[in-house]
Amino acid sequence: MIVRKGQRVNATFDTRQEAEEWALQAEAAIIAGQKVATVVPVRVGQTIADLLQRYSREVSVSKRGARWEHLRIGTLCREPTFCLPVHEFGPEALAGWRDQRLKVVAASTVNRDLNLISAVITHAIKEWRAPIAANPVHLIQRPRNPRARKRRVSMDERRAIAAALGWDMASEPGTRMQWTAFAFFVALETAMRKGEVLSLRWQDVDLERRVAHLSITKNGDERDVPLSSEAVALFRLLTRGEGSRRIVRVESGTLDQFFRRARDKAGLPDLHFHDSRREAATQFSKKLSNVLELSAVTGHRSLNILRDYYRPDPTDLAKKLG
Repeated sequence: MIVRKGQRVNATFDTRQEAEEWALQAEAAIIAGQKVATVVPVRVGQTIADLLQRYSREVSVSKRGARWEHLRIGTLCREPTFCLPVHEFGPEALAGWRDQRLKVVAASTVNRDLNLISAVITHAIKEWRAPIAANPVHLIQRPRNPRARKRRVSMDERRAIAAALGWDMASEPGTRMQWTAFAFFVALETAMRKGEVLSLRWQDVDLERRVAHLSITKNGDERDVPLSSEAVALFRLLTRGEGSRRIVRVESGTLDQFFRRARDKAGLPDLHFHDSRREAATQFSKKLSNVLELSAVTGHRSLNILRDYYRPDPTDLAKKLG
């Protein structure tokens, strides 16, 4: 228990050392006029699944990818490996899970799971005083990701997807299937990610300037997306709504379901929605002057630092895109 400047705070720990470390931080916070963070340390006997579930409740809920993390954590918690007590969980157990998992899913999926597991354990060590000496994810070999996809999307394939979803490519969508096709065509003409297309609201799109503003992207940055004449034509098919109204009226999970069905119906089982991004970037690279302009259009994170020094005008880029 700490009493300082009229404030009384307390917390419970398994060891004297943990308590003393917290006490120093708590006193420093009180002196600085800050609120002392409430610490609920990891108890002896808790499992890795307990840490995963706590992370889901306390941390994941504030993320844009909360739904994905909740689902992945739920799946991981059903694995026997993650039902081990914290003090018994180590690189050997994690490596065994990795090897079994690789028999079922691709290396890229395993690496995404490892990223999540690593984030949970690091947070538990730093914030919850979890009795873990080192993050086991850092002590095992990660599987090598496959080569990046090089799938292109032809005009015939665009038409096939639109037909499978019942959209004529010339009128305003009226069903969720048609909105799925519309979202795919917007992605093909803008290089926007699926989530970015679905997040667009009418207040974000300026058809006169030919710019769409993304306030939140996968990288956490704002981005102005230049719109080609083809992209503008797509938006002009729609009846403009209230500023805060979402433009594409279909939810992410529903879109995924409809798109998978459409690609199978069209005989294109190897086509992914995300292939639209590569197709658009390939087409843009033929029209833009340099890789920095391409990065500004696509929002590729590898060049974020350089874009701090060079930010081309999105309206000028729109003109280059035609």
